[in-house]
Amino acid sequence: MATVIIVGGPAGTGKTTIASLLAEHHKCPFIEGDNLHPKENVDKMARGEPLTDDDRWGWLQTLAETAASLAKDPKNASQVAIASCSMLKKVYRDFLEKSAGDGVTFRFVFLHTHYDELLKRVSNRQGHYMKSDMVKSQYDIMEVPSGDELLVNGGEALEVDTTDKEPENILKEILTTLDK
Repeated sequence: MATVIIVGGPAGTGKTTIASLLAEHHKCPFIEGDNLHPKENVDKMARGEPLTDDDRWGWLQTLAETAASLAKDPKNASQVAIASCSMLKKVYRDFLEKSAGDGVTFRFVFLHTHYDELLKRVSNRQGHYMKSDMVKSQYDIMEVPSGDELLVNGGEALEVDTTDKEPENILKEILTTLDK
């Protein structure tokens, strides 16, 4: 069965870096979720306005459908697709999984760290529309997967604290859990 692995978490956790490493490992397509935002969402975030749930649904639908299509593509030998997407709430993760249709399994890798570290990382980024003043709104609504949502408890998610960890070590931690 085709598999979509979505790497999520608030801005500054390393979603793009880790998702890129996962895509290299699996030799599969990688979708940068930020690139699928409609212009209205990008403009809103660039103005420092947090997105609402209503702003996110269409974007999440597009991401789920695009990732599922790439994972199921017969030309994709791995039958895996990797995507990055904040997916800050459980309801977003549930929506992503339901939006893709049949024939694809979703796995969610949720990256997180403490607030001050996120602020530092986002402040140091150049050329990204997500500015440090937006970190608080993401941090405030963040729901780290727990309980029956976790893979170890029969769910579809794993959570990874990225504090003081190098990307290669984060990748190893993820692969160890996903390969069980």
